Amino acid sequence: MTTIDHAHIRQSVAKYFKWIMFSHTWEGEEPTLKDVNLVESVWKLDGSSLNEKLRQFCKTAREDGYRWAWSDTCCIDKDTSAILSQSLIAMYSWYEKAAETLIYLADVSSSVELGDLALTNSRWMTRAWTLQELLASKVVRFYNRDWKLYLNDTHANHKESPAIKQELAKAMGVAPETIMSFRPKDLGVREKLRLASTRNATVEEDIAYSLIGIFSSDIVPRYGLGKTALGHLLENIVARTGDVTVIAW
Repeated sequence: MTTIDHAHIRQSVAKYFKWIMFSHTWEGEEPTLKDVNLVESVWKLDGSSLNEKLRQFCKTAREDGYRWAWSDTCCIDKDTSAILSQSLIAMYSWYEKAAETLIYLADVSSSVELGDLALTNSRWMTRAWTLQELLASKVVRFYNRDWKLYLNDTHANHKESPAIKQELAKAMGVAPETIMSFRPKDLGVREKLRLASTRNATVEEDIAYSLIGIFSSDIVPRYGLGKTALGHLLENIVARTGDVTVIAW
């Protein structure tokens, strides 16, 4: 009788299908799903700088042993509202379950040194969606604009790098432990809102929708609501937590 090693099968499948996420700041007309489908491959996109950014992400992912890589620019069908909404709701979980998140700092040069606080002052630290991407991810690595590791730090996980962890914690005003192992229940409502208040978004509704995972909210994203989207999120938080003080935020 043949014995099936289920544990080995699960391990092999998990290793094969592990994926890496991309965290970055949008810089203009980023390549979309439609753009990639039109030419059938990211490698066939034209030579624009933003297409090259996507290719460099894929190249780095492949060099690190990943067969699967995800970028918000071209891995969501943004022309289909139902798919877009489902993706925004699932986003936190995708980053949380990923094997790694590669964070690209487009405005940080290779020449920066410890103490320059280049990460602290980067545009990436000001964007709404990147807060969720940082907190949800278990393993992250920061790359500068030349696709070199930030501060030449070779830690496998930059959340465990003393220098980077301390810089992040000081910049955000949280304990280093929060950076390393965040869970939505770890921080109070007002502390989460404080962190969110330091971030901004190009699309007004994204201020609310980028917080869905952090607050374990079940609101359904819908664009065209403007500031009302944030109101819906706060109402949902009050209903779920009973904390009415958030109304004054």
